[in-house]
Amino acid sequence: MTSRTGVDDETALPRDRAGRPASYKPAGIRRGASAALDPLLHAALDCARPGLMVLDNALNVRLLTRPAADLLGVPPVRNASQPVMRMLAQSPWLDEAALQMLGAALVPHEPQEAREIMLSLPRPGGTRVVTVDLRRMPRQGWVASLHDVTQSRENQDWLLEHAATDPVTGLWNRQHFMLMLRDQLETRGHGLTAMLLLDLSRFKPVNDALGTDTGDTLLRLVGARLSGLLRASDVLARFASDEFAILVTDITDRPAILALSERLAELIARPFMLEGQMITVGAHAGAACAPDDGDTPEVLVANAGLALSAARAEARGHLRFYEPSLNAQARQRRALETDLRAALGRREFELHYQPQVDLRQHRIIGFEALIRWRNPNRGLVPPVEFIPLAEELGLIGDIGTWVLQTACREAMGWPAALTVAVNASPLQMECGGFADIVSTALAETGLAGTRLEIEITENLLLRDNGTVLSTFQSLRGLGVHLVLDDFGTGYASLSQLGRFHFDKIKIDRGFISAPGAAAEHDAIVRAIAALGVSLGVPTTAEGVETEQQLTRATENGCTSVQGFYFSRPVTAEAVGALIARMNHPADTEAMVHHE
Repeated sequence: MTSRTGVDDETALPRDRAGRPASYKPAGIRRGASAALDPLLHAALDCARPGLMVLDNALNVRLLTRPAADLLGVPPVRNASQPVMRMLAQSPWLDEAALQMLGAALVPHEPQEAREIMLSLPRPGGTRVVTVDLRRMPRQGWVASLHDVTQSRENQDWLLEHAATDPVTGLWNRQHFMLMLRDQLETRGHGLTAMLLLDLSRFKPVNDALGTDTGDTLLRLVGARLSGLLRASDVLARFASDEFAILVTDITDRPAILALSERLAELIARPFMLEGQMITVGAHAGAACAPDDGDTPEVLVANAGLALSAARAEARGHLRFYEPSLNAQARQRRALETDLRAALGRREFELHYQPQVDLRQHRIIGFEALIRWRNPNRGLVPPVEFIPLAEELGLIGDIGTWVLQTACREAMGWPAALTVAVNASPLQMECGGFADIVSTALAETGLAGTRLEIEITENLLLRDNGTVLSTFQSLRGLGVHLVLDDFGTGYASLSQLGRFHFDKIKIDRGFISAPGAAAEHDAIVRAIAALGVSLGVPTTAEGVETEQQLTRATENGCTSVQGFYFSRPVTAEAVGALIARMNHPADTEAMVHHE
């Protein structure tokens, strides 16, 4: 049927539920017009807020507008199709927890049930909070709108809480603690305000041996124990690593603070069950009290830190209060740091050598190289005073390289049968290039690798992340002998001894030279010596100073000894005379000829 206008009569066509002809299309999107409109539609969507994401029923992204892509940190999607989780995994700001949250939300649910997900995205310009409003369209797919709500009022508390808390323990962080301390100092009443700093002893070996996840669990358990003992008015925070801060208000006097510290230390000292093992740690504590020790947060925290450093040095686990003399000690430490940084360039280091004596032949079989620091103002500084500081300052690598090269060069003047032992810091062994440093020292000095012994302590075995074992293998390839130093005081196990295949075991001096408990110590020495025999490696008793100790070491099965009984460490110039006194004449002749 044709109307008078020449157009087919629409009354004769099938109609939809709205009464419109089934072929009806709104103006502008009839056939032939859609291609011209698509760019305009996409441009409009890219300008619109919020951002939009459209998924099909198979969870493939069909559309991701530019605002949504900018919020998520991924490229926009137009007229394409890719799995949504694969696309989201490309974002540098979505961590595993956020991806799991989004993945869990994309499951079938009631059509009318909208879901809102809140994400915290660590953007370069600052953390942004984004909400994703997600709705499923039955048998069609999903539609999501994304909103940046960082500045919205309802999220301010959420942001403040996350900005003020430590992500590992959930305690307040250092920044928030300082704000609370400032408020307390400004409104302080008549009682004392005490600032306590605590750190955990023996935490690092646990963290290294069992992994950072277990270490984090230990920190959370410690935080929970401390929280359970403190009052509601006290403030507990985690400052850094294994260091906790406590703000105690309205406390009566310093004895009350000491009593609180002792209760906290006793609580921390109780064993923790982690990874099926009983773990025991301790605590050091330092305290500063307002107003006597400072009236600003910065001064009070700094003085509590000085007190904590003094408590660590005492190694007794007791609380140390701040006192003005600690400032002088801090100044002395800074001066020591300055001198130590310049010592290597000024050639202030020197090596002394202590002989290792074979018990069957009573002759020197090698020397251990021991570093000394001869400062023009301080005199001869013992290693115990500067080696830990060198490790802390990051100087141990350069100092260790100097020791290695010097020891190898000076050992070239000894008889070819004698070895030289050099201590390696765990930090050197973990750097990944230690074997190359040893190889260079051997090549430059001409010393045979079989004449060099590298001594490491037990605790290094707990830090193995693959680098240590690889370094050991490389050193063995050079012919270098590996020595386990101070055995019996650390955490090494029999399985680790078998795994690392040491060439010598040195028994800690505490089992030889400590007064009293001789029977118990002798039993330990005999067991270690027997272990050496079963493994086919010699054992050296350290710290032998008397004839009685020499007899004990011999009777208990040690193969060699080292200690003051035979000689104190001597300078490189005195090594020749010592060899001439203790060894056969042929050894001295070989040394002179070699020189």
